[in-house]
Amino acid sequence: MADVMCKKRELTAVLVEQVDTAKWTVGAVPVRAATHLDVKVTAGTNTPDEKRRFVSEVMALMRSVIGPALNPVCYVVVHEVSGDAWGYDGRTQADRAADAKAA
Repeated sequence: MADVMCKKRELTAVLVEQVDTAKWTVGAVPVRAATHLDVKVTAGTNTPDEKRRFVSEVMALMRSVIGPALNPVCYVVVHEVSGDAWGYDGRTQADRAADAKAA
């Protein structure tokens, strides 16, 4: 997120949830190992090339960590959320951007 999507490390939150592989299938076939990465960014803050590179590099990282057991059908989803629809510490991303622009 920091290197490819230019996001601040100190503001990047991560949640890892492990699912029993017996409950995960691809094409109705159980998998040995799979991943699903779901990220949210403020709409318009990343280019198509940045998102393309992010998807590619995430999969390369997952392959290097998990190894050959990783199913190729692993999704990386980048949700672009309107700046007025989310934020942190009681302020929207749109308000933060407006303050930064004014400064």
